[in-house]
Amino acid sequence: MSLFKYIAVIMLLIASPTQAHHGWGFYATDRPIYLSGKITAVVWRNPHPEIVIDVTTASVPGSLGRLPVPAELRELGFDDILAKTAAPETTGEWTLDLAPINRLMSWGMPREPKVGDEIQAVAFPSCSEKNVSRPALIVIDGIGVRQQSVALPAGCSGRPRG
Repeated sequence: MSLFKYIAVIMLLIASPTQAHHGWGFYATDRPIYLSGKITAVVWRNPHPEIVIDVTTASVPGSLGRLPVPAELRELGFDDILAKTAAPETTGEWTLDLAPINRLMSWGMPREPKVGDEIQAVAFPSCSEKNVSRPALIVIDGIGVRQQSVALPAGCSGRPRG
């Protein structure tokens, strides 16, 4: 195999996982779920940091309406999303694809998440990957951090924006 072909194959292998997670249209934006648990792994890098949480209970708390929701997220219609939020279909480890690091920091992320931290999320499950989701909101250290800055496209549309 020529050096050019070898490099091209390596680039495809590296690019494929990122492509699968990129864009709201790759998530079921019509089926928000509530996830809560302890962080078991953190990959803190761009374009999308990932955290893995151990979800032990598939339920929605009665206090869901008291989550700290940033005003910017409410302006994007988050209250409607919150009203439709359901329990996840499965427990166990869930991967959360977060917004880029610079956005997280400018949106009030108090710090880099660490293994063992408790976290809550209102998220959208992946259209194609089991136990993978993209949150619209995460709550860490009692602080709500939005993950969304655009109107959402139709669920599983494959389009990056609405």
